[in-house]
Amino acid sequence: MNRLPPFLACLLYVVQLAPGAAGSSRAWLEAAHGRSAELPSATNALKSVGFTALPSTATDLLFTNSISDEEGATNRTLYNGSGVATGDVDGDGLADAVFAGIRNQLTLFKNLGGFRFTNVTASAGLRITNQVCRGVTLVDVTGDGALDLLVSANGRGVQLWKNDRKGRFTDVTAESGTASPYGSVTMTLADIDGNGSLDLYVGNNRTDDIRDRGSVDMRMVGGRMQPPRELANRLVVHNGQIFEYGEPDVLLLNDGHGKFQAAKWNEAFANESGEALKQAPLDWALTAAFRDLNNDGAPDLYVCNDFWTPDRIWLNDGKGRFRAAPTLAFRQISGSSMGVDMADLDGNGRPEIFVVDMLSRLPSWRKRQMDAQNPQLNMPGVITNRPQSLRNTLFLAHEDGTYAEIANFSGLAASEWAWQPIFIDVDLDGHKDLLVTSGHAHDVQDRDAEALVRSRQRDYSKISNPKEKQRQFTVDQLAALQLYPVLKTPIVAFRNLGNLRFEDVTERWGTDAPGIHHGIATADFDGDGDLDFVVNNLNEPAQIFRNDATNSRIAVRLKGKAPNTAGIGAKVTLRGGASPAQTEEVVAGGRYLSGSDPLVVFATGAARDGMQLQVRWRTGGVTTISNAIANRIYEIAEDSAATRPGTEGVPIVGPKPLFTDVSDMLSHQAKEELFDDSARQALLPSRLSQDGPEALWCDLDGNGWEDLVIGTSAGATLRVFLNRNGVLTQSNTPPHSVPLPRETAGLLHLPGLGAVAALSSYEDGRTNGASLFLFRTNAPGPVALWRDLASSAGPLAAADYDRDGDMDLFVGARVLAGRWPEAGPSLLLRNEAGAWKEDSTNTTALGFEPVNAAAWADLNGDSWDDLVLVGDFTGVRIFKNAQGRLERWDASVSGSQAAKSATQLTGLWQSLAAADLNGDGKIDLLLGNWGENGEWQATPSQPLVLLGVDAMPGTLSLMETMWDPERKTLTARRPLSDLANGFPHLAGAFASHREFSDKTADELLLPFQGKVKRFQAVTLQSLALINNGNGFSARPLPLEAQLTPVFSFAVADFNLDGKQDAFVAQNFFATRPGVPRIDAGRGLLLFGDGAAGFRAASATESGLHIYGEQRSAAAADFNRDGKPDLVVTQNGGPTRLFRNDAENRR
Repeated sequence: MNRLPPFLACLLYVVQLAPGAAGSSRAWLEAAHGRSAELPSATNALKSVGFTALPSTATDLLFTNSISDEEGATNRTLYNGSGVATGDVDGDGLADAVFAGIRNQLTLFKNLGGFRFTNVTASAGLRITNQVCRGVTLVDVTGDGALDLLVSANGRGVQLWKNDRKGRFTDVTAESGTASPYGSVTMTLADIDGNGSLDLYVGNNRTDDIRDRGSVDMRMVGGRMQPPRELANRLVVHNGQIFEYGEPDVLLLNDGHGKFQAAKWNEAFANESGEALKQAPLDWALTAAFRDLNNDGAPDLYVCNDFWTPDRIWLNDGKGRFRAAPTLAFRQISGSSMGVDMADLDGNGRPEIFVVDMLSRLPSWRKRQMDAQNPQLNMPGVITNRPQSLRNTLFLAHEDGTYAEIANFSGLAASEWAWQPIFIDVDLDGHKDLLVTSGHAHDVQDRDAEALVRSRQRDYSKISNPKEKQRQFTVDQLAALQLYPVLKTPIVAFRNLGNLRFEDVTERWGTDAPGIHHGIATADFDGDGDLDFVVNNLNEPAQIFRNDATNSRIAVRLKGKAPNTAGIGAKVTLRGGASPAQTEEVVAGGRYLSGSDPLVVFATGAARDGMQLQVRWRTGGVTTISNAIANRIYEIAEDSAATRPGTEGVPIVGPKPLFTDVSDMLSHQAKEELFDDSARQALLPSRLSQDGPEALWCDLDGNGWEDLVIGTSAGATLRVFLNRNGVLTQSNTPPHSVPLPRETAGLLHLPGLGAVAALSSYEDGRTNGASLFLFRTNAPGPVALWRDLASSAGPLAAADYDRDGDMDLFVGARVLAGRWPEAGPSLLLRNEAGAWKEDSTNTTALGFEPVNAAAWADLNGDSWDDLVLVGDFTGVRIFKNAQGRLERWDASVSGSQAAKSATQLTGLWQSLAAADLNGDGKIDLLLGNWGENGEWQATPSQPLVLLGVDAMPGTLSLMETMWDPERKTLTARRPLSDLANGFPHLAGAFASHREFSDKTADELLLPFQGKVKRFQAVTLQSLALINNGNGFSARPLPLEAQLTPVFSFAVADFNLDGKQDAFVAQNFFATRPGVPRIDAGRGLLLFGDGAAGFRAASATESGLHIYGEQRSAAAADFNRDGKPDLVVTQNGGPTRLFRNDAENRR
């Protein structure tokens, strides 16, 4: 137990005794900031972290939100449950709890201390009749210091109950202006216009779902399907499918006394171009949350919308007017967004945003659940469509107000059929952990149940009587619902490991009991300074969970100036605790159907005193406590705030960006013709046909200026830009104007000869035809150098490996069409006086592994160039050059948990660069891998495994696997309907999807026992391999380089400090339908430190904002100003050219 040091105690004195936890009293000490009190000792004999679920028999928290299937069959929206709110309604210092219920239930429980509660609904004056209560929030909207009660009701909008400051309530809805005819759900409040009062945003879903009414008689008008006139504003036909609109949300402006006026959408909301919205979007809102996303001090708004309606992200101009966030700020969103929470996870002062969807954590469950939406194909070059991903999304905040989606990287992509996430530092280590409620009354995504329901569908057109039709439909609907299994899942708990990584600790932390958990709210029910929580379950008693953490903490409660008496919108920061800075924004409502008591809790770590607490109030004032002490609760009054000039939102003038975009000099747009890769190989994980174009700097015409060559698609010409004194002009003369029969797969320049292009045969599948072309300057056309490669050609690399004075040529084998990831032999061509001949001995030594990238470099310092090759599911293959003879060198690798040698370091390697990264004279390697932010994950103990079988003629059938934590083995990733396309023996082999989902990968491939090919990757990290002369040490590239595949490096001293930097080409959209694109990159510049370490530059610092699929990157000083410039191609998108404007730092 910590005591006040004497020097501080003399400045404080006891002013009152108030009831505390378990009947104890707090000894409040008054100070200039307000007051503080010592927290009771936090000890637990059983465990030091996690939660204990307290039985209702012990707490007397007796409440069950019930709904029958008969009720659900007539209105399925009711299955979405109800919420809970916490707060001290009677001023006794203890947090109380109020629950909403479907059957006219609104139940208030007074906290008696010691986790004992009593039902005071009747004495509090709360009487609800003929209403379906959905959401609840406790917040002072009248400015008198007492918590009023807001209740969202289906078809009634919002009810307002005014608190008399003693815990008794009066219904003032009629005069408040909060009622509406909508199916209101979640409420969130904030001072949006800076006038001190709390305004209210109400998310509206639907009062009912039209699917519960039976069939709708659509009509054909002008050859197009149209809904009946009476449903014109409810139904819409898009791409041949019928969709139902939701209801408009409502923004209510508070006069400071609890009287609300609905804001006009054309005055309060605008699109991203600033054009006023004519009307509110008709979305299916589930959750809305106010939070200051861009650090300007004003609350912005995130709205989670269900079904086909997209999430809305609104940025506040500080005066209560909202503008849609730029499309490229959020490049994808969740498909069925249920709930949202925010927290600053990386300590940069901006909150990350986490949105939950419905993806199960368990492989077996995923395979028997249907997608909630039809899978969509990501089109090449399209970056502004903001696709919906059928999983959770975590948005990493950048300094410029844009975000990178990183849920897969963080381990947070799946948390069951989820409703509400809450960031809370459960173990009090200074990092925000995560709790997620989940479950549903019926798993309507279950494939087996869906098939059974469809088999029993009735033709209602044969029933002429409307009443009888509706009666029969309701009977059938009830029977169908009962065919879907109940979906009981846990409250999923994730522990924050730091560095944006989380681990599932649901069982360890005691929240693993299955149920249907909807609304959740936190509060310190026992007064020990940590946050407990309560959850409103469906058809089971509500639960309260005691927080068992024992680490030191500081609790903070704000006393704001009226009418914002709880300080909503203020940001509280602790410095010097368990982490350098912990910041939390005080919020009201904004949880799914729920609202939490606005107590803020921080972890203090080993510090006992000397910490700084700072509150930046919504009004702009700042209160600072310079010697905060551990294990105390602080009540901080806004009256203590010092008025300071506003700094939030004021642009920070930094250095001039390194690069300036001069892409208009090229005006080049890469074309990508769609190719059906699945027709070539049915179960390809992604499309192989979208891997270009390449870019090459070289002096083609010998004038001393670097020209630019860009690869092309089949039937088109190379794009050659000749450099005339720093001005790039496209050449339309031979040989560059001659169309090529295939798309280019590799480019390089042979000095004195010209440019060489390797052509891919992947799409046509033929092994005959020209594979290499030489473009001699001023020649009438390209000259075929080589024909008839067994594999589709890949990268090119040139070196005088035999030291005879001319350049020889390596041609990589990328893939055998129809048999990825297999490849034929690569090719080594020796230049003999201008004649190209295969070096059969060295070609044989290269083997048959696929090659995505190749580089020649003298790795051992013997003046003979060695060859490095990487590819899909290969190790790092190094061939030591023994005076013209290539010998495999399995170099040792230290510093990696994944492998001890280069050959063992298997990955999905996409790119390679060789350079001296630490200035020691030895050549190091940069290796671009698939990254750790896709569906595929790999660790040394659980590598990524792909299984291949010759199950069909002419193609290799692939089975993607994933680790099954239930069975502790590998299982198939894809559902039966997919796998049967490549494994015919699986079609009809199972009585149900459930039976299939329980099979291991080995069991599914039992007929091919002994014939299964195994492809494995032990790491997906992009790395630097640092050459120590005898081997290499592995160093992961910075986190930002792990968020996408890395398709190219451009290495140069970009900032002119004498150290090697690297540009990293990012993003991949060519996933199969239903798999989210990997789009977290926007072109990454890594600044080298001269010791083989790198720092990721921000986009503001680098000037690079490239949102498409970057493929090839190349550096050259095209304007001859002594600074390396940069060109970056994009698949299906514009090529970007950047002029380097760095100032010399040497």
